[in-house]
Amino acid sequence: MSTILAKKPASLTDVPMHYCPGCGHGIVHRLLGETFDELNIADRVIGVAPVGCAVFADSYFACDCVQGAHGRGPAIATGIKRSKPQAIVFSYQGDGDLRYFYQ
Repeated sequence: MSTILAKKPASLTDVPMHYCPGCGHGIVHRLLGETFDELNIADRVIGVAPVGCAVFADSYFACDCVQGAHGRGPAIATGIKRSKPQAIVFSYQGDGDLRYFYQ
């Protein structure tokens, strides 16, 4: 008889992840999914995914998601939150998306 120690969070889809081996995106997705389930907020969550590898996030979360231009995730998330204050909005950043270049 086998014992299941952990199960996939209901807030994640059944789509196989396509991130590179050793990448931390899968771990972050699982932690977010577990949090959405534990707080019972999945029906109110809206995610913002940027370009690059993190753009796949909308395929893996079982919530509403939008894709934004590189580096614009926080601004898009702010706009969504202001227009839908009852929503739980998160901006999933990666691939240097929050990096600023100064000359």
